[in-house]
Amino acid sequence: MPPLGDLVVLDNFQKHSYPLGIIVNLDGHRFVDEGANYRNHTCAKYGREIIKQPQRTAIQVFDAKTIKMVRDQFRVRQVTKAESSTLEGLAEALEINSENFLRTFRDFNQACQPRDFNPAILDGTRTKGISPPKPNWALPLDTPPHTAIVVTCGFKLTFDGLKKNGSGEVRDITDKPIPGLFAAGELVGGLFCGNYLGGAGLMAGSVFGKISGQSAARYATNVPSKPT
Repeated sequence: MPPLGDLVVLDNFQKHSYPLGIIVNLDGHRFVDEGANYRNHTCAKYGREIIKQPQRTAIQVFDAKTIKMVRDQFRVRQVTKAESSTLEGLAEALEINSENFLRTFRDFNQACQPRDFNPAILDGTRTKGISPPKPNWALPLDTPPHTAIVVTCGFKLTFDGLKKNGSGEVRDITDKPIPGLFAAGELVGGLFCGNYLGGAGLMAGSVFGKISGQSAARYATNVPSKPT
């Protein structure tokens, strides 16, 4: 992404159709379960996993069947993409460990178990005998040409913010409430440190905003007004 962002592309730098394909690192290995759950249940924690990979890079790979189903995020001009009619050609274009990459593909396709594929639900179309597994949407990627999208990570959310109590009062380093200071929204810490469910921040903001707002109002009515 450009240093100052791109207001035309907006959020299309996100690449959230990975459940339809596989994700590999530059060593040619899969390292996450792409079908563990819907993308808005996994995108935040998988970003952390990508950061752990060589050059903080991952590659999402699709075949001719699945590339038709990806989100519009993959069709913007500002995307790092490779396409080839052969997996060998794709590996060469990506400068990836070709031997591992080809083995990963072969093992994945052989592990896919035939079942009705439905990307709209947790369809149980799974792999068998490989690690990481893929318990949903495990469609063999066996129809060329194959398309690869190179991705990395960026900051999207904070959620590692201030500690508060049940009334919304911010606590200090001794765990005592700070009089008159209340918190809500994304500056509240401790809610989504391990993972984040898409949209959950909006509900948290609404719930804790109401609680903190009511607490702040009660506090304000009990504090004598200062002389002007």
